Amino acid sequence: MLKNSHAANIAATIRRHDHILTNTIGRIARYGRIYYASDIGSKEGVRMSTNPLPMPHIDGVSHGYATVDGLRIHYAYAGVGAPLVLLHGWPQHWYAWRELISPLSTRGYRVICPDIRGLGWSESAGGGYSLGRLGADIIELLDVLGIERARLVGHDMGGAAGYRACLDYPERIDRFVALATAPPWMPLTTPPGLLLRLWHFFALAIGGRRLAGSPGFVAGRLREWRHNGTFTSDEAELYLQASTAPEAAVAAARYYRGLVSREVPALMVRHSKRRLRVPTLQLNGEFDSLTRGLPDLSSKYAEDMVMETVSGVGHFIAEERPDWVASRIGRFMSI
Repeated sequence: MLKNSHAANIAATIRRHDHILTNTIGRIARYGRIYYASDIGSKEGVRMSTNPLPMPHIDGVSHGYATVDGLRIHYAYAGVGAPLVLLHGWPQHWYAWRELISPLSTRGYRVICPDIRGLGWSESAGGGYSLGRLGADIIELLDVLGIERARLVGHDMGGAAGYRACLDYPERIDRFVALATAPPWMPLTTPPGLLLRLWHFFALAIGGRRLAGSPGFVAGRLREWRHNGTFTSDEAELYLQASTAPEAAVAAARYYRGLVSREVPALMVRHSKRRLRVPTLQLNGEFDSLTRGLPDLSSKYAEDMVMETVSGVGHFIAEERPDWVASRIGRFMSI
C-alpha cells in the first residue's frame, strides 16, 4: 500500500506541474521498446565504427583496446598497483577523469578509464545498453585484462552501471564510489520534484538520436549541469564532437529509452529484494539538480554505505573539485 501510495503521489505531482512530461511518460509506456524513426539504420547487432576523432593527450597516460561482448572497447590507463576503474557518464568519455588519473596513479593504483560502449572511442553494436549489460561490460573488461578484483568509481551513467556491477558481481568489486548518480532503490524513494528535474531522461528517450546528436542540446547540458567553473572551449568541443557522433547519439538514446521504459519499472518491482554488499561511498554535488534532494536510505538497502554532499559543486564533481575528489576517493579506497 505504501509503495502504491508513493507512486500515486509522484504521478499526481507530475500531472499537476508538467502535463508535457506526463504525456512523454505515457508515450514511452505505450511504445516500450519500439525503435522510433530517428533511430532507423541503427539496429541491434549491427556494429558501428569507432570515433574517428584524434585521441586527446595526457602525459603519462597510455591507451589500449579490448574485445568485450564482441566490441572493441577503448580504455586509457596509467600507473601500477591495485586496479582502479573509473567509468564516465553522459555526455562524456574517459577524458572526464583527466584531473584524477595522475593523483590516483601516484597513490599506487593502476588506473583504468574505459569508454562505455558507443561513447568516446569504444565501438557500438547499436544495442546492449541495459544496466545489466553495461555492468557486465565492466566485469568482462576485467577478465580480458586478467584482473580478478578491482575498485570502481562511476559517474552519472557510469555510476548506474557501477551499482549494477556491484549487485550482480559483488565478489569482483572491492569498493565502489558513485558520483552524481542515484542508487538502484531510487524509483520508490525519490521526491516528486526531483523527478521533474530529470526531464532529459524522457526527452532523450523520445527524441532519439536526433536530440542526443544535437550540439545545442548537449552543450546545454554541459553548461547547465556545471556549477563551479566552466568547461574550456577545447574541453567542451572534445565532449561535443564525440557525444554527437552518430554512434554515440544512438547509444545515449538507447540507454535512456531503456532506462525509462524498462529499467525504472523493473527497479520499482524488485528494488527491495537485493541488498548492496559492496562497501560504497556516494558523492553528490550540493548544486546538482539531478541528485539534490535524494533521501539517504542506505542503511535500509546497503550493508556498508555512506552518502555525502560535496559543497560548492554541481553535476561534474570530478572536474569541479578534482583535488578534493581525488583525495576523498583515495582515502575511501585505501581503507
